[in-house]
Amino acid sequence: MKKRLKVVVGKPAGLLTCPECGNDRDFVELARNVTVTTRYVQNRDGSFSPLDNETDAHGPVQLICGRCGEDLSRFHHYFINMLF
Repeated sequence: MKKRLKVVVGKPAGLLTCPECGNDRDFVELARNVTVTTRYVQNRDGSFSPLDNETDAHGPVQLICGRCGEDLSRFHHYFINMLF
């Protein structure tokens, strides 16, 4: 059985729009059970500067409308592919 891909149909073509409230600007990615690892270097003055940051989500990741809270997780794969 083929997995069906949810296609985003906004204007212009491909613009993600919340079907509940029409929001096309504000979105939240919500990850549960996350491990954040940040590596630091200590400077000569005793302060610290981050070198790199790694985030691993061990639970479900959701895409939520930033206005009305509608669960848009069905479009999460599209969202990931459109990050530049």
